[in-house]
Amino acid sequence: MLLAILKDARKRSHRHQGGFTLVELLVVIAILGVLAAIVLFNISGVNSSAACNGMKTDGATLQGAADLYWNTYGVYPVGVVTPATLPGGSDVATPAAGTTINQQELLMANLLHSATAGWNSVAPPPIPAGTELFTYKASPPQGTIHGVIQGNASPTCVYN
Repeated sequence: MLLAILKDARKRSHRHQGGFTLVELLVVIAILGVLAAIVLFNISGVNSSAACNGMKTDGATLQGAADLYWNTYGVYPVGVVTPATLPGGSDVATPAAGTTINQQELLMANLLHSATAGWNSVAPPPIPAGTELFTYKASPPQGTIHGVIQGNASPTCVYN
């Protein structure tokens, strides 16, 4: 008798127990999918933006170091002469447009930290994607630094 009452109570509790239908679950999954797609779309451009901001920061640091070098020696560090000397043999007071900045001289003059080594990479082709290249710009003042990220199909990130 007691078992019959328990069975009857179980049947009644299962009948009135609420739950989610398949349609409700599919709607929730669809909404979560749309939200995930929106978030992933917004995050996808973060890496390229971070690389661009990093390159602009590096360019500003090199610009400051080159200006300090000019204040000390009266010339800008030019070329990729190694080993570097202070001031270098190819250093000039007015660099030509497109002349490479000699980062080794800036390191040797203690105007840059050693962690900056490799910022100004003049790599032989093929140029690896994401390589920074800093040169001097033609427009006045002549010591203004111009930077791009090499290896990209379209250089959308430019410093100065």
